[in-house]
Amino acid sequence: MPFIKPERRDTIERIGLAQLQIIEPGDRCYVYYKAMVDKWKLEPRWTTAHNIMTEFYANSHLLDDDDVVAKRLAWEVFFQLYVMPYELKKREENGDI
Repeated sequence: MPFIKPERRDTIERIGLAQLQIIEPGDRCYVYYKAMVDKWKLEPRWTTAHNIMTEFYANSHLLDDDDVVAKRLAWEVFFQLYVMPYELKKREENGDI
């Protein structure tokens, strides 16, 4: 889950994930999720979602299982909270299929 405690976020932002003595699953998810949200907020559109997914899944086969799972979960939360509301708005504006 990317919604870790604010103190943990501050620590990660200050020293970086790699410098943590203990890395919890939510820490990894937070880092990936925050990067996705930051990119989305710069340009909220389907192409951005496509590019984020492409970038975050490129070379996933090179990562350990915990990292792959964290990326996938970060994507799922990001998609539900940012991309789907955008798509629902576009469906309302442009009509359903």
